[in-house]
Amino acid sequence: MHRTFLTLLISIFALCANSQTYVGIKTGYTMSDISFKPVVNTRFLFAHSFDIGLVFKHYNLTYIGFQAEAYIVNRGYRQPIDLAELGDTLYKRVNTYLEIPMFMQVRYNLKIFTIHANVGPYIAYLLKAREGDNSTEKFVMQNINLNILRDNRIDYGLLGGIGISTNFKWGSIYAEGRIGYGFGDLFKHTYSGMPKESKAIFQGVNMGYLYRFKSK
Repeated sequence: MHRTFLTLLISIFALCANSQTYVGIKTGYTMSDISFKPVVNTRFLFAHSFDIGLVFKHYNLTYIGFQAEAYIVNRGYRQPIDLAELGDTLYKRVNTYLEIPMFMQVRYNLKIFTIHANVGPYIAYLLKAREGDNSTEKFVMQNINLNILRDNRIDYGLLGGIGISTNFKWGSIYAEGRIGYGFGDLFKHTYSGMPKESKAIFQGVNMGYLYRFKSK
């Protein structure tokens, strides 16, 4: 019994000794849309600014680890106002979220770089929203007064991505592509005139720098 306990204890310490913890910063660019029901003719939003955030990653095993982020991200959609009269005049809405993804990460180390895959849930809080159109040739945006009866400030869903990273003495640099799908609705369907569903669809690219804490 004592020998079994001692073996287990040594195994735990061995895992901790070989663990890898990283913290860092990231930036990215997101392309997004909203899936409405009943169907509305929308177009992808190419956000006008870059996203930015913090990253935490931990590995206790060789191939499987955990990654979490706190990320300021811009998502939304564009919608033609009236194609018959105004041509390519578009309405645009940009939602700024604090997004927190939590991933299970699988990686495979090659000689020069590492390939990794992420999958997991996210939760996001709507910080602010802006809207405008390009009827004067340039988009004129203004803040939206959020209505708690109409606007959902909480979004949640699933994210997945594939990327590569390279390690240096001073840290690690990585790049990744992602896709995501929201389960929450942007608008509450119980509010008058709102659609039954308004779910986020988005994809993007991001890159970052990670500092590795050496195990004692």
